[in-house]
Amino acid sequence: MNQPSSACSALLNDIPRPTIPQPLLFQAMQTIKPPYACQGSPSEAVGDVWVDFCDVPYDDRMDIQVDDMLYDDQDLDLQHSPSGPGTPSVGKVEYFPGTSQCYPGGRTFMDNFFSDEHSELCKDNLFYPFTSQQDWQVASWLLCSRLSMAAIDSFLSLDWIKELPLSFRTARELHLRAELLPSAPHWHSQVIRPQHPTKQSITLFYRDPIECIQSLLSHPLFESHVKFVPRKVWSTAAQLSHVYDEWLTGEHAWNLQASSSPFDLDKELPEGGTLLGIVLSSDKTNISVMSGNHMAHPLLLSLANIATDIHSKGSLHGHLLLALLPVPSFIHRKSRIRSLLSDQLFHHCLDLILTPLKIAATVGVMMNDPHGNLRYCYTPLVGYIVDTPEQSLLACTSPRTSSMSTATYKEFGDDKCHDPRTAEHTLNTISALCSRADADDLPGFLKVEKPFGLNGVHEPFWRDRPLLDPAQFLKVEPLHHFFRMSWDHDIQWCITVVRDNEIDFRFNLLQMPVGYHSFADGISKLKQVTGHDHHSIQQYILCVVAGMAPPRFLAAICALLDFCYLAQMPIFDEQALAKLNAALASFHTDKHAILAAGGCSEHFQIPKLKLMQHVVPSIRTSGAPMQWSVDVTKHAHVTEVKNPARAGNNQNYYAQIACHLDRSDECFRFDLATNIASSHDLHPNNGGDPTDEDHEPDDEKSHNLLYHSPIQKIVDYFKIADVLANGISHNAPCPTHMFASSTTAIHLTTKPHCRMTVDEAVTLFDLPDLLSAICDCFNHCANSIDHDISGRRCASLNYSLPSNKIQVWAKVHMQV
Repeated sequence: MNQPSSACSALLNDIPRPTIPQPLLFQAMQTIKPPYACQGSPSEAVGDVWVDFCDVPYDDRMDIQVDDMLYDDQDLDLQHSPSGPGTPSVGKVEYFPGTSQCYPGGRTFMDNFFSDEHSELCKDNLFYPFTSQQDWQVASWLLCSRLSMAAIDSFLSLDWIKELPLSFRTARELHLRAELLPSAPHWHSQVIRPQHPTKQSITLFYRDPIECIQSLLSHPLFESHVKFVPRKVWSTAAQLSHVYDEWLTGEHAWNLQASSSPFDLDKELPEGGTLLGIVLSSDKTNISVMSGNHMAHPLLLSLANIATDIHSKGSLHGHLLLALLPVPSFIHRKSRIRSLLSDQLFHHCLDLILTPLKIAATVGVMMNDPHGNLRYCYTPLVGYIVDTPEQSLLACTSPRTSSMSTATYKEFGDDKCHDPRTAEHTLNTISALCSRADADDLPGFLKVEKPFGLNGVHEPFWRDRPLLDPAQFLKVEPLHHFFRMSWDHDIQWCITVVRDNEIDFRFNLLQMPVGYHSFADGISKLKQVTGHDHHSIQQYILCVVAGMAPPRFLAAICALLDFCYLAQMPIFDEQALAKLNAALASFHTDKHAILAAGGCSEHFQIPKLKLMQHVVPSIRTSGAPMQWSVDVTKHAHVTEVKNPARAGNNQNYYAQIACHLDRSDECFRFDLATNIASSHDLHPNNGGDPTDEDHEPDDEKSHNLLYHSPIQKIVDYFKIADVLANGISHNAPCPTHMFASSTTAIHLTTKPHCRMTVDEAVTLFDLPDLLSAICDCFNHCANSIDHDISGRRCASLNYSLPSNKIQVWAKVHMQV
């Protein structure tokens, strides 16, 4: 979000830029010999090791060789350290001693592929049960194309297709061969028989969570992106300011490793044990097209040990579909009782699905890591990513009570950080209420629980494990708690104060930059607003309402926008956390101006407003909030649920989704394994010499292996502009199209978007004083006159341009 904000700019200016090149840091880490290091394990220290990056000597061999840089018509291909302005520097790292020990005897992804029941046949033909790579390519396309059986038969019956040497001639033969592919985590089903009647029978479809975790953990493309050791990071060697980014840098991971077993307080976590942080996400989604009202409730699983930039991208498949929770229709006269029955069924299903995880968290389980080593793993639930209503469902609270604290609706608007709503607190309350009323008497039990802010569920799925605590696994979720909160409240307050006609008129007058969202019809009547729209409106709202709203009202809105913007940082230090607290405190200081201006009603009883008090504590315990966003899980709903559901015949949705995912997962794993085996000469019967000079790498295969990994080059335009200004580079095109001041760098592509006359640009872009502005610029540059900051340009009438043609760029790269 590129929202202009004074507090954000001040924070970015205050944080120093790191000076240690990233490759040099990696070399320094490589030289550490931890006591539990093992062959093929990631380069991370796992003993009582201190790494002082401030003492690493600077090596000018790591500098960028700007003399040899090449230019093209798009972007300059020049990298620098991924750290940049606004990123807190790292000075010292302490790794938890004696953790994550490796043991021999594990198996890699490729080991499992070559030990399949058909591995003997694969020695002669890598692509068995298909005859060749071309045969497999056609089969894979047909299996993943979402074509019906009849459509596949029609395609295979074409005369030209019959001439191809395919190993199958009908859709049935194709599917029978697909059944022989190496299997992915299997789907299971279980019929649920609740005590109260429903309109349809209830079947729970789920996979073994241990198998799903093993599938993620042994994924070859995640090999260099999985960490296992909790660590404490400081910004300086003096250890004065903690740095938080991923879950393993937070206090929760450290405390779990240090104190006891994640679920059994009486059992110490053994030395060398590995914590695998389980992340779940669930949300109801509509799978019908146009009509039908068919809902699905997918439950996704991921690992907090996977790097944030990997599991936060939907295309990298860092989230697996663990279960399809039932969406029942209970038969009862009262809607509140039907809702309670659904809530109880939800917890019952989670209890069934997560039982293997609870056992593994108690006694541990041996699992293979990506390098083929065995690790003794414990599986605590460290994050459950959901929206606000489902947070209340998980915490067993009513909507008028905070799911993360003991605050009630009358306290949602205050500036106090209330005590966390722990599992012990909730279970003690439920136990006391069960002694006063029968839990099976639903109307009576609801009446007893209502004053205590509970929803009536008396057996939550987290009840039987001491440290399976909603206060720990419930997180502040950016999409709903920041951006949706801003649209539902901040923006609506502005519309109320400025009036809808006026604010629509002001948005209509804005000259929108290229690449930014335009709201030509205003925002007051927007429907189905997306997160991208929320971002865009936040960028403009302050300047749009300025002059029509009281200053203190603007200050309160600005404080909330600053808070939401700052909370999106990928890395936090103590200074950044202080800025967050200051922004929230500033809002509470000026919030009375919103009431005075008539922006909202007589109170601030907003649950999401109270959740903002938990952002800073959550960062300290679990890392940056952006890793807990539902953006990626909502994308996964499309690929894992909606597309498979719409590929069927609109009958038995859950069964068809499970069948479709089984087949697509098998195809993906087989395609990945054959690509790896082909590109690395791993075929068991391959007698070729890997050093053969005639062997040329297959660029397409390399792309297939790497397309899951984010490849984004970060360019330092300041350094390039300095090089060009000093004339160091001799092969750079002229003009260079690179401009930089002390605070801003601008880069234009070599070729402009278009060329036109000044008069055509005046008409096209509605810039009546463009000619005058260009004349003023030429005049001032020729006479070394300082430019005016603002004001209408009024050039002399007798001044003429050397040419009436101009070049126009629609895209500008800007760095601050």
